[in-house]
Amino acid sequence: MKYPKIVYKPSQNAIELKKVDIEGNVCGEFVEFTINHVYENKGKGDVEAVYNFPIPETAVLSGFEANIGGRTIKGKVEGKDEIDKIYNNVAEQGTSNFLLEEFNENNFRISIGKILSGETINIKISYIEDLIYDNNRLKLTIPKVIPPVKAYSNNKKPIAIIKNNHNYRLNLNLLVESFEEIKISCPTHEIAVEGGENNLYKVTLENEEQKLTEDMVIYLEEQELQETTGMVYENYREKNGILYLRFIPDIQDINNINYGNYIFLVDISESMKGDKIKEAKRALQLCLRNLTEHDTFNIVAMGDKLHYFSTERRVIFSEESLKNASEWIDSLQCEEDAVIFEGIKYAFEREHEGEENTILLFTDDIVDDEKEILDYVDEICMESRIFPFGIDASVNTYFINKLARITYGKAEFINGKRRIENSVLKQFNRIRGLQITDIEIDWGNMKVEKTYPRTIEYMYDEEPFSIFAKVEGPLEGVVTLRGKVRNRRVQRRISLTNLDLEVNANLIEKVWYKKRLESLENRIVYERGEVFNSMKNKIIELSTKVGVISSETSFILLEELYEPVLGIAIRKFLPVKVQDVEDETTSTTPSLYYNHSLNGVSFNEEILSLDLREELLRILATQQLASGAFANSYEEEKYAKFMSTLKGILAFTLGKEDITIYKNLLDKALNYVIDNSEEEISNEEAILPFVYLTLKTALNKGIIKSEVREVFAYKCKDLEDVLENRGIDVSKIEEEFINFITNNSEGQDTLNTLIDKTILKTK
Repeated sequence: MKYPKIVYKPSQNAIELKKVDIEGNVCGEFVEFTINHVYENKGKGDVEAVYNFPIPETAVLSGFEANIGGRTIKGKVEGKDEIDKIYNNVAEQGTSNFLLEEFNENNFRISIGKILSGETINIKISYIEDLIYDNNRLKLTIPKVIPPVKAYSNNKKPIAIIKNNHNYRLNLNLLVESFEEIKISCPTHEIAVEGGENNLYKVTLENEEQKLTEDMVIYLEEQELQETTGMVYENYREKNGILYLRFIPDIQDINNINYGNYIFLVDISESMKGDKIKEAKRALQLCLRNLTEHDTFNIVAMGDKLHYFSTERRVIFSEESLKNASEWIDSLQCEEDAVIFEGIKYAFEREHEGEENTILLFTDDIVDDEKEILDYVDEICMESRIFPFGIDASVNTYFINKLARITYGKAEFINGKRRIENSVLKQFNRIRGLQITDIEIDWGNMKVEKTYPRTIEYMYDEEPFSIFAKVEGPLEGVVTLRGKVRNRRVQRRISLTNLDLEVNANLIEKVWYKKRLESLENRIVYERGEVFNSMKNKIIELSTKVGVISSETSFILLEELYEPVLGIAIRKFLPVKVQDVEDETTSTTPSLYYNHSLNGVSFNEEILSLDLREELLRILATQQLASGAFANSYEEEKYAKFMSTLKGILAFTLGKEDITIYKNLLDKALNYVIDNSEEEISNEEAILPFVYLTLKTALNKGIIKSEVREVFAYKCKDLEDVLENRGIDVSKIEEEFINFITNNSEGQDTLNTLIDKTILKTK
């Protein structure tokens, strides 16, 4: 993410950041921030400046206001078509010295124009964000501040060098209303937490000397994570309200069997050349490593004709088939065309015989026979599901979304903002995990007007799911959710007693509208023609009503000028134009590609020199064997394979990152450790502390499924007792393990070298 900053062309001047005020309201899994930056021109001359500000990908802009030399400019939400008309009408009036351009949905840029010597600039931004769970904690991030920096000339040489200052005052006022009693912590800054009564907390800074030289990260951790909970906002004046429920399904797998047949379809047409085919190959490698030894699979490359990994329709997943498939994927070359329809027909070839497949499609193509394909799939599909991945922003989103919807799958889109590995792993967590289907909600005696989402097709095991309902009349009683896990009926009940909101009624109402907008935006991708236009108009209507930006709206800048003769305020639109200031761009994710021969892994110097742990973990994830082991080769001796697997798991679990997306891979690796631990410990007792550390950190990270957590916990406690009986201090085992890695790290370009480097990056 680019961070809030002001860029200016200097003469004899110095723009200084004077103050940063942050106010926020947290309601359950949502927060609305208002961030106020105050700058001053401390120099002797006038200055032209541009202000950049980002918002997170899970957020929407809900307010903008700026004050320059007594002028107040506010942002007003309007439809994009209407904004174009307004700006065309005012274009002949000349330009303003305060202008706005929206670069993309998450990054805005303001051209402030001329700032006089001694003048103060006050810029206030508000946005609503969906918070994400990080190791079962809600993670709230306030982006760091970059003090004013100089603009660059066209030859990218700095015009002037002026030292940045960090003398600004920082204030934080965060009001938190949670589902249950929570623990609030901040590893980056010193904070003070007050309250706790009725689950209401106030968070401030311990002292004002602190700065935002790094992101401020605040964790909200429920003391007991409830499977069902919620909040109620009752508008007594209008006799209606909003019901906000959160479910985190914890589904017990009675049979503990979830095998399947997987067919991977990959587009290798000319348009996939370059990075896109490399990303598709990387995604396929990860997909294979999410299979188990009981699954079957096949891979079909769609070029000028179909190319099959195997002429057999079902290949059993094993060490040998993984090795062969990995090499086959790496050898793929792009061709002129892509026979996508033929590939889809192959995937459904035996659907009428009762064959069920999970189909993963990777493409960037805009298909010519779109309607024919969709009609065919709609007619033939009975049990199979398609999970399509659209690579690149130009992909046919209507076709991809519709294909997923009619087969009850889910679409993912890969572009510059999203890592393909993260999307693939997230999808496979859903595919491999248990799901609640055939969902019905019994609202009791309440009169429910609208819900978001309108219909619920799936809930995924351990994946938080929020439901909003607009209710006419009193909000009371019990809500019951019913569904099926495979052929087993399940239900969850939640009483609405004691769920009343204390202070966040305004925010929850905004969130309701935000969710309604998301619902419309999710549905509009399946429509065209009159239905599309009708939904587009509804999005604009709701977005402008509540003042929250959507896909069809943006901010227009307004200045209200008081007319003393008429005694009224006149609204003036400000045209959009950005000053010609060089914008520096930086890549946050390295683009590295590597082969998967698995005959003896080696990595080049560029990969081994990486400093980013997240990238190292992604590479490590693609090196897992079918058994779940991490090893340098299939032929490696068993003890060495066991040790590298222990270290591989610890490379993930010892860090601070959220590793939920790697749950399937780590589950396989942990089962490998459990299945082989007794034999290996009996051969070499010195590794017993490291086995204990592996199980302990995996339990602490919450990546072990609930139905086997007790077994792992018992095994871990048994090992702890053995270690303590031998006089070993279990609290120092992690430190001893790090020392072991430090002193024994291999100086070669092997998988163990990569694992060791990743582990050492945790410190």
